[in-house]
Amino acid sequence: MISQGKKVIEERLQRKREQCIHQKEKLEQMKCTMQKTEEEVEQLEYVLHEIEHIEKSKREPRVIPNAEISNVFASLCREFDYLQHRLKLFLKYKLVCEVIFARYQFRSRSHVPGREYLSYATVLTYFKRERGDGELMISKISKYKDNNMKNKCFRNRND
Repeated sequence: MISQGKKVIEERLQRKREQCIHQKEKLEQMKCTMQKTEEEVEQLEYVLHEIEHIEKSKREPRVIPNAEISNVFASLCREFDYLQHRLKLFLKYKLVCEVIFARYQFRSRSHVPGREYLSYATVLTYFKRERGDGELMISKISKYKDNNMKNKCFRNRND
């Protein structure tokens, strides 16, 4: 009878230890999430400040001719990398592109009225392409699809 009670207590102790380990892992994840959120709040505040500054200065956005777009994006990406390195922060593309979009107007190839300039989505795409992240994303997707197909094939052979 005592050995059964001891066994129950040992099992309960083991479960509580596992629960404690699991809670510590969740706490670490939460700390990381909180830190990322704080960094994003700082970045959002900075972007808001910059956009307000651009609006208050009442300067017209700088117009970039279509022929110079690739050179300008190459320069902006180098600056982006430099800032990330110097600040030791992971800067969000979308926020950086918001500031770029507020500060510059990129002429499109189209001469249709209302479409003389590139949209925000196109600016973001150009920025990602210049950094090479679009190709990286495509390769990740294709690897996922390949692995997914391998897993399906493996499961079907063993069924």
